[in-house]
Amino acid sequence: MEIVREMETVAGARPLRRTLVRGVDGKRYAVVTSRLYDFTVGPGFATHETAVEQVPPEGGRRVLVQPFLRRFFGEREALAFHQDLLEKFDETLRLKPAAP
Repeated sequence: MEIVREMETVAGARPLRRTLVRGVDGKRYAVVTSRLYDFTVGPGFATHETAVEQVPPEGGRRVLVQPFLRRFFGEREALAFHQDLLEKFDETLRLKPAAP
C-alpha cells in the first residue's frame, strides 16, 4: 500500500481525516473517518465511522469497496483505527497483488 495523498479537511465539517491510497492490487482507495452527526446524540449511539471507498480511475462517484465500515463511540478511537488501517491496509482488505 502506498499513500498517495492526505486530503485537507475543513474545520467543523463531518470528515475528520481523508487519505487516498493505492493498494497492492493497483487500485486507488479513499479511507475516510467522519463524524456522523452535527448534534449531540444519546450515549447508546455511535458518533464516528471509518469507511473505505474505491476511487474509480476515470473519476466520478466513489463506490464502496466492500461492506467495510466500522463505527465508534468517540473521535479518538475512530482516528486511531484510521491510522491502524493505513498501516495494515492490504492485509485488512485482503488485497492480492495486481497481475503483470
